[in-house]
Amino acid sequence: MLTDKLQRAREAKAEIQNPHESERIRAIAEVLATIQTETRGAVMDQRDTLGVETDDDTDRLDKSERVGQILDVVDGYGPGGPSLAEIWLRQCAPDDLNTEDPEALAQYAEMSHEEWTAQIERWAQTYRDSGADAMHSDRSLADAHVSGKWGVSLERFESVVVDWNAGDALTDLLGGPSEATEEAVRANTEALA
Repeated sequence: MLTDKLQRAREAKAEIQNPHESERIRAIAEVLATIQTETRGAVMDQRDTLGVETDDDTDRLDKSERVGQILDVVDGYGPGGPSLAEIWLRQCAPDDLNTEDPEALAQYAEMSHEEWTAQIERWAQTYRDSGADAMHSDRSLADAHVSGKWGVSLERFESVVVDWNAGDALTDLLGGPSEATEEAVRANTEALA
């Protein structure tokens, strides 16, 4: 009996460490992906049948792509894989943020307030060492750095990346497609009204 429990624990650990290879985790991901893709498909079919034109960018979901995205979320919880912040940045980051290197960006999402303050000071000192006017504040120099590197203001970077929250990220990652489908239903209703 104890041997069976140990074996199951080892199997569960192996599945969490590599969810893309786990049949059980894939089956769960497929159920969620099926619900989301079929619901979205029904809404899009309704839109097509009724000739509804909306301003939203809602499209059909690809089931296999969605399964992969869900498995990536599980991978974000396991050791050795990309962090949940990195997964969120890849899948859900706003378009105005340059996310060419989500792994590097994730480091800022995982910083404490003290670490972030120290990072701003380091960037500012680097700019000053390179000849920037000493009259500029640390934040204005950091803003120049962030704007140049990631295409957004320091304030926007802080609100999207630094203030990143794992709970909100899970909602975006797992529930985002369902929320977008709900918005599409509302858009259909509004267009028909």
